[in-house]
Amino acid sequence: MAAVEKVFVALPAEVKSGRSTLSWALSHFRDAGATVIVVTHVHVPPQMIPVMGVKFHASKLNPEQVSLFRMAERDKVDKQLDHYVNQCLRMKMKCEKLVIENENVVDGLVELINLHGLTKLVISAAPDRNYSRKMDKPASRTATEIMQRADPSCKIWFVCKERLICTSGMEVEIAPGHTPFIPDTGHDALQLTLHQEQDDNNESELGFYDEVKEACKAAENLMMRALRESYRRQKADEEVVSSLQKAKEYEELYLEEVKKRKELEEALLRASEEIAQLKQERDLPKNDQNTTMEEQQEVISDNLILDASGQIIKPLQEYLDHDENCVREPETLLIQRKLASSFSPSSVMQSPFDEDCCIPSYFICPILQEVMREPCIASDGFTYETDAIRSWLDGGQRVSPITGQPIVHQQLIPNLSLRSVIQDHARRNQYSFS
Repeated sequence: MAAVEKVFVALPAEVKSGRSTLSWALSHFRDAGATVIVVTHVHVPPQMIPVMGVKFHASKLNPEQVSLFRMAERDKVDKQLDHYVNQCLRMKMKCEKLVIENENVVDGLVELINLHGLTKLVISAAPDRNYSRKMDKPASRTATEIMQRADPSCKIWFVCKERLICTSGMEVEIAPGHTPFIPDTGHDALQLTLHQEQDDNNESELGFYDEVKEACKAAENLMMRALRESYRRQKADEEVVSSLQKAKEYEELYLEEVKKRKELEEALLRASEEIAQLKQERDLPKNDQNTTMEEQQEVISDNLILDASGQIIKPLQEYLDHDENCVREPETLLIQRKLASSFSPSSVMQSPFDEDCCIPSYFICPILQEVMREPCIASDGFTYETDAIRSWLDGGQRVSPITGQPIVHQQLIPNLSLRSVIQDHARRNQYSFS
């Protein structure tokens, strides 16, 4: 029984070149007797892994994801080689499949030649698209390195586009130029099958690319949705910040108003304490003063009004007694001079009532020139009749009737001290201002 001779056909990853190389091998070794065609492929694990249309290096991805992709690529190679094996079987050629894995194609083929003792090897000299009639040696780097590194005991045929380019290694029985007669129908059948296989692969690749395209489109839609959501959140955050800022401003205004109100209350409290102290000093028994002097002293101590800041305003012109023959004591004159020195002259309005009716000028409203019934303090620090200054402000006036300076605010404070003095003065003199 004749020994089985194996011819190894190294098929590249390029489909078209692999078909032309296998077709040449089948044509030249079909009538060589007990010959087995071994379809061989060196599988190089891909280093660049596509993810969502973008390729990443395997070191930057999850090992499980890389393993799954490489396994899928290995399955594609196996299916392609199975098609080649089936084609050989249809042409009544014994065929086997051998796939080895190596990071370098040349290293894998050289190792295969040395370990398995290969004596016959058919390999592509260059891609079919690079074929030319003047080609007399391998044009690809892989084929050139194999010619240099392979064991001389291995006969190597370098083929391109179903044509023999050159050979290397020991001589074999089959001459390079001899090609047995093969019916055209078989060759046509091989070409037809190969074309059908190419169509199937193309359809598979198109389907894969369609899936990738749909995945990219879905990812783009998700990204757009994420961007819109991010924009909405950013806008909501800006509105929240604006609202918080406005709330802070309102809070500061409120605290400022509370502070002013507290200062005003403190000023009123101090004024009330000073009035109470003056009244207490007035009530001390003085044997060397008569009743008239006590009444004048009481009028002077009660005749105190407050300005807008809560300070005590003391009148410049003191209470005039009805009795022209009344002789003032030195102590009374001293109190009057002290009060006059602490009073601002701008707060007094002269009135004809001072001479005719003995009515103090600070009882007179600067606007109406009448005795005030409901005195109040405006923001300019002067006291007016409430109805008069309110009409002045409601009429659109925003300046002081006395100084002509702008009025800060329209808040009016009742001058209760002056009102008490006016009422007490009316009771003692037995007349009415209404």
